[in-house]
Amino acid sequence: MNIRKNKNGFTLVELLAVIVILAVIILIASNSVLSQMDRARKNALAIEGNTLINSAKNAYQSAILEGNVTTGSACFSLEYLYKEGLFSKGKQKDNYTGSVLVAPDSSGKIVTYTFWISNGSHVVSGETGTNGNGASNGSEASQNCGNASGAKLFS
Repeated sequence: MNIRKNKNGFTLVELLAVIVILAVIILIASNSVLSQMDRARKNALAIEGNTLINSAKNAYQSAILEGNVTTGSACFSLEYLYKEGLFSKGKQKDNYTGSVLVAPDSSGKIVTYTFWISNGSHVVSGETGTNGNGASNGSEASQNCGNASGAKLFS
């Protein structure tokens, strides 16, 4: 009897070597992808913070026109802006918290806007015209404008 040996397949050692190489490549790639995703989440939150500033500008102007604010600073919570239809939190899973401090100078002509916003895992804070450099890990942004004294609170 003549038994033919099949020499067309791969050996177990060759298959294991390929699997190990692929696993190492996946581990290396996943570390860089995860850090990029984290950075993208922080940048998206900073963009939402700038949107929050625009909403606070509208709310501050409305408050002045309605006589709710005559002089001085005002603090607008994210919930207030959302209830008034000035800010859209996006999807419900975003779970944003935060506030905006609107602070005019003594002449009332130059107004500074400072925001605090969080998505549950990151907190970003910044002022008018910034990209939210204050990104840090945290679960909740300040609801009262960083405990600003003398600011009228809208929550």
